[in-house]
Amino acid sequence: MNEHRERGSVALMIGLALPVLIAMIALGTEITFLLFKQRQLQAAADASALGGATALQSGHPALAVEARGIAGYLGFVDGAADGTTVVVNNPPTSGPQQGSSGAVEVIITQPQAPVLVQVLYSGSFSAAARAVAVTGTGSYCALQLGASGNVSMSNGAVANFTQCGLAVDGTASTALTVIGGAEVNAQSVSVAGTASINNGGSINPASALKTSQPNVVDPYAAVALPAFSGCGQGNSKSYGYGTWTLTQGVYCNGLSFNNGAVATLTAGVYFIDRGTFDVGGGATVTGTNVTIVLTSSTGSGYANAEIDNGTTVTLSAPTTGATAGLVFFGDRRSSAGSVTTVVAGGASLNITGAVYLPTQTLNWNNGASNTASTCTELIAGTITLGGANLQINCPSGVAAIGGTNSSLVE
Repeated sequence: MNEHRERGSVALMIGLALPVLIAMIALGTEITFLLFKQRQLQAAADASALGGATALQSGHPALAVEARGIAGYLGFVDGAADGTTVVVNNPPTSGPQQGSSGAVEVIITQPQAPVLVQVLYSGSFSAAARAVAVTGTGSYCALQLGASGNVSMSNGAVANFTQCGLAVDGTASTALTVIGGAEVNAQSVSVAGTASINNGGSINPASALKTSQPNVVDPYAAVALPAFSGCGQGNSKSYGYGTWTLTQGVYCNGLSFNNGAVATLTAGVYFIDRGTFDVGGGATVTGTNVTIVLTSSTGSGYANAEIDNGTTVTLSAPTTGATAGLVFFGDRRSSAGSVTTVVAGGASLNITGAVYLPTQTLNWNNGASNTASTCTELIAGTITLGGANLQINCPSGVAAIGGTNSSLVE
């Protein structure tokens, strides 16, 4: 009799405990799911922030779209019916990187609807993750593009690459030539082919030179030439003595400044459709958030640029938009070496951004200099350096040439 009573008591206790055990197992399962969801969110935020920072470093005009696209690919679509939000901030709005233009912050939030957890916590419940990534540091101020091109220096020219270096993608035995007392002072000199350093030429320190190196990638390869049409700003425009203010648009068959002209280019994209962007005769040209596109609407006779001795040119690139980071943008359709842009010795030149001539020749002669607060990048199919002072204290929008990759910091 007692044995039956004991069995009944055990059965009763098990019966009473079973719902609690089931509830505890279910609660544990929900909590495990929430922890899993949190990890998913964090992984997506990390990847999105890195993608955004990489887009920022490469000059991509829509880093937020890139970051949200990565989040969406990983299953977290901004504005989806499940209430997911993906916030992208550049610069970040909080944390150690707050206000840093070289950092991208991504915050992903997704509402959750646990059943048993709400017994313990009655408020709304959302899983969230935050990540911050910073852009990499560019290694080079100047880059020669293409296996057939080269970089040459002679006649006592001195190129100072402050905090940066020179990269040469040419593969020939004379991909880099430094002769006639010319001198390169740089942190690094990377050459895909080999170099000819003789007749008094030098690279300082000598250990900076590395040959047979991998190509350095074009940081603006993904930037498309903007569309244009017509000659809305006139044909063969020339500005002489006086003060002038110009606006963006298409200038056919050249745009020139001479005879002491003082000209201001308002923000925007200036298309030079054939002819020459010519600054001569003691002219002064300034512009902020300006891109000068050297192109042709006919497929031949592509425009070039010439900045002469005794002129003063101060131009900075846009920090956002389709041509961010580019001061001069040479049309890629021009055949290699067919167009030469010349910066003459004695020009007072201050460029903040990139002189980007991917298939053309750039002759950058003595007298081109920059202050410590600015940055200049030279990128061309062939480069002749007659002396330069280049730096990479670059603002947002200017893509880094080579260097370290973007990295997570928060």
